[in-house]
Amino acid sequence: MAEQDTGRRKRSEPGRTPARTPRRSLAARVVAGVVIAVVGVGAVGFAALSLTAGLLFQPTVRGPEAPADLVFEIHPNQTLRMISRRLASDGLARSAIALEAYGRLQGYETGLQAGRYVVSPAMSPVEILRKIRSGDAVFDEITITIPEGWSLDDVQRHFEERGLFTRAEFEAASVMQPAYRDIGILDGLEDDTILDGYLFPDTYRIFPDSTPQSVVRRMLSNLQRRVSGEVLDETEAQGRTLHEVLTLASIVQKEANDASQMPDVAGVFWNRLLIRMRLESDATVNYVLGTSRRQPTFADTAVVHPYNTYVNPGLPPGPIGNPGIDAIRAALFPASHDYLFFLHPIDGRIVLSHTFQEHLAAKARYLD
Repeated sequence: MAEQDTGRRKRSEPGRTPARTPRRSLAARVVAGVVIAVVGVGAVGFAALSLTAGLLFQPTVRGPEAPADLVFEIHPNQTLRMISRRLASDGLARSAIALEAYGRLQGYETGLQAGRYVVSPAMSPVEILRKIRSGDAVFDEITITIPEGWSLDDVQRHFEERGLFTRAEFEAASVMQPAYRDIGILDGLEDDTILDGYLFPDTYRIFPDSTPQSVVRRMLSNLQRRVSGEVLDETEAQGRTLHEVLTLASIVQKEANDASQMPDVAGVFWNRLLIRMRLESDATVNYVLGTSRRQPTFADTAVVHPYNTYVNPGLPPGPIGNPGIDAIRAALFPASHDYLFFLHPIDGRIVLSHTFQEHLAAKARYLD
């Protein structure tokens, strides 16, 4: 007999589990949803926590490629936000926001002490911030290495990147001025002459009280020590000036792949000078344009500039970089040969040629 009241609840049949009420089923679904939500939020939170830890507790650079120590200066009244942003802009932190938030949680809004701190990209942002908080701002010295061949522009950029002096400060100190008149090798240089070529490349210890002028003076004095004696005597005996020798040496430094090639390269350039043939040095074109092309384009070589030796005869007005002692000696004691051309194959060796036709053949064989 069919049931007439479909709204009545059926009686449980023997052996069957009673059906759950709608209320209990809904509650179960809510609980399950909450559990899933909590698990989901936990996963996101864990990921965010991991990311934040990477931003704060890992250095920006790791391994042997990490740059050397640099000086990070904190000025009076700089806030946590300002310091965090500077650390990020200088490549010492990945996130200024995360670092500032960490500092606030640690109560670092106050107590960040002004001073000059030796830090490194190999340190984590938290380590750097803690160092500033501790006031560990006193340092005895920092070591700076200037590679052979670097131009004044390279040198002043390096000092700024290390946090020691601004480019403008070092540039102002790197021109001839009365403070350097007692350095004999500078005799004959007029005031405001750019001292590119005279800043001897070497490793220097920079002290807390060093100024751009005191560092330039040490580099100039270092050059004077290195060229005193045989180099200066031979320069005078050959009827040349030290400025000419340094100018050619700076080109040789850029054009040779190593010290063993420098006498041959210098020999080619001196041979050209003797017959009034333009030097046509790619290094001078790169200097003018601020490039480092292995083979400048035709348009590059045609640029009108006093330092472009493709256009102008003789030596350029001054050095295009700061040569080391090997390049200086090569410019003064060039190899004795009659070659007028050279090029470097991919393997780095030097190929010398007597004529332009030979040079073109060598170029087709090794470079084209």
